Amino acid sequence: MEPNLDRTAPRVTAAHLRTLLGSSAERPVLYLSYGEDSEAELDVWAAGLVHEADIVLTRVTAVDLLGEEPDSEAVAAALPKVQETVDRRISVRG
Repeated sequence: MEPNLDRTAPRVTAAHLRTLLGSSAERPVLYLSYGEDSEAELDVWAAGLVHEADIVLTRVTAVDLLGEEPDSEAVAAALPKVQETVDRRISVRG
């Protein structure tokens, strides 16, 4: 079932997951960043510097899901699951 979104959910890409896995930030997370125009985008930053409710995926969880150096197939297979999380976060926040 598709969530009823008041705002458009950003699309998760392989680049987002690879950036999260390769980040040098302390406890990096993939999170939803909201601009003043209420458009959401995905970004990677340190967990302690973002609102917990906006976190979509932690690096620890990504490594559990994908491994340290996932191939393209593993990343592609994980995208729908991560996208579901983004869609849920947007619908709750919206």
